[in-house]
Amino acid sequence: MATSSANQATASRLPSTRESRPALIGLAVLLIFGGALASAWLAIQSGNRSYFVQIDQEVAQGATISKDDLSRVSLPEGFKGGIPSSDSDSVVGKSAGARLLPGTVLMKSMVSDKSGLAENQTRLTVAVDASPFVSGLQSGDQLALAVGSSDGGDPQTVHAELISVGDQKGGAIAGSGGDEIPIVVSIDLSCLSVVSQGIKDKDVTPALIGGVDSDLVQQTCGG
Repeated sequence: MATSSANQATASRLPSTRESRPALIGLAVLLIFGGALASAWLAIQSGNRSYFVQIDQEVAQGATISKDDLSRVSLPEGFKGGIPSSDSDSVVGKSAGARLLPGTVLMKSMVSDKSGLAENQTRLTVAVDASPFVSGLQSGDQLALAVGSSDGGDPQTVHAELISVGDQKGGAIAGSGGDEIPIVVSIDLSCLSVVSQGIKDKDVTPALIGGVDSDLVQQTCGG
């Protein structure tokens, strides 16, 4: 008899199926409703997107950015630092402040406000002997290019501004027998023929302006 009474007491403390069912239904409704709200919020957020400027073709550091170098990419509307695609014309003709690779989202900090080339300036790629000195050069360095010294005569020294330094490749440049590094420099247009001949003869040696007699460095090349 005592055992029967204990079982009845225990049974009376357990919730009945009828009592627990409304609570479970309420919980299920709450979860479904919460999931619907979360899905709606994500859908709304995914719709808040804008187009930003993206680099489509590689641009060397210091090189001029052209319209063909650019494309657009869809990103969240609040993306910070990006340039809206509607403002892409504002960067065309400006200089790249760093090497820009395809797929890079263009940031304002990557673009120099000044135009790519000053008046009466042109750019050339010069293959020079690889050395720690050349590898350590920085964009904007003022250089003196010694041209035409291999024949034993006095070289013509031309002023140049360094735009960028390429990667060292052993014998990668046509006709080269050793390691060379391509550098991109800006020179006065009047010196184009002089430096071009030096490039053809593989006879161009760069030095920092401070390391040579500045009186010997020609800003322009007289005809």
